[in-house]
Amino acid sequence: MGEDGIVLPLENPGKAAAQSPAVPAERRGQIWLRRLALVAPSLGVGLMAGLYSQPGSIDPVHTSDVPALGQNLAAADVVALGRLIPDGGTLAVALPSGAGDARIARLLVPEGDRVDAGQILAELDNLPQLLAAKRSAESTLAAQVAALAQVKASTVASLAEAQAARASAEAALALAKQDLSRLTRLAESKVTTQALLQQAQSNVIKATAELGRTAALVERFNGAESGNQSDIVLAARNVDLARANLARADEDLAASRVVAPRAGTVLEIRARVGEKPSTAGIMTIGDVERMTAELEVYQTDVKKVALDQTVSMTAEALRAPLTGKVIRIGQIVGRQSVMSNEPAANADARIVLVTVALDAESSVEARTYTNLEIIGRIGTNAE
Repeated sequence: MGEDGIVLPLENPGKAAAQSPAVPAERRGQIWLRRLALVAPSLGVGLMAGLYSQPGSIDPVHTSDVPALGQNLAAADVVALGRLIPDGGTLAVALPSGAGDARIARLLVPEGDRVDAGQILAELDNLPQLLAAKRSAESTLAAQVAALAQVKASTVASLAEAQAARASAEAALALAKQDLSRLTRLAESKVTTQALLQQAQSNVIKATAELGRTAALVERFNGAESGNQSDIVLAARNVDLARANLARADEDLAASRVVAPRAGTVLEIRARVGEKPSTAGIMTIGDVERMTAELEVYQTDVKKVALDQTVSMTAEALRAPLTGKVIRIGQIVGRQSVMSNEPAANADARIVLVTVALDAESSVEARTYTNLEIIGRIGTNAE
């Protein structure tokens, strides 16, 4: 304890209080007055020095410097969050139309494979059934084509027979008419009998009927050579129907195979053999040969961005910064989707999408980092 009755920091306050007598109230008041008298001059000197003296290293701020400062901020680079994506974005490959409840029977490509547009990526478990339907349609078409050829040959032969029969009937009718004319003259001379005359008349009637029958046959088979005969036309329509059924079987067969809608690289397989793919699709593909970056620029900064400006992009996963140029500035203001890790980050910021095309070297570096979050710095002062 000090001479003024104040407990020192290293002493036990409880023990000191027990060993020292209590300080009278009058004595305590004198102690505080002495302390105040010692501190007051120091505070006064410091206050006066602060009011009337300034360090030589600090210059006063003039109002004329404010516009210049604003100009420097407006010309600064624009920094935005974004992500790496393939040129044209990523594409989720879904089941073909008409697949229904089909499941995956076989996957034909692994992740990382480069695929061409129209290449078969997977086969579904409805493939055998649809293949059988196609083979049946092919057999039906072949049978109808053969039937058409048979009908054509038969019709042409029938036409020839009908024409020959008509010619024979015409000859028979002419002969019967001649015989009737001769017997009629003989009957007038009373040289022949009435029975023979009636027989000749009957033969003319029969020959006329036969000529009519053969003429009808010729008419029925007429047009066989040109293919316009009714039986041939019906057989040809059956062939057309069989072809339509085969085309429909081909379309149904397309529902058993998953094909690549465009060229690209298989980035992710979302369904395995035996599974029914979800709405997310079977796999995701993208053209990683040409990579781009999609930056979310605040709506207040987008006025500083222009086409062909140089952009530098960084991320912790990258070995070196990526570079590229602005190729597209969005026309729609949307909500920010790439968020900062800062707790106070604005989760409802309004942004404009700016697309950056990476140069060749950066595309090679970024092709395995689809959807990687990056920080982009757009050089608004680039010439």
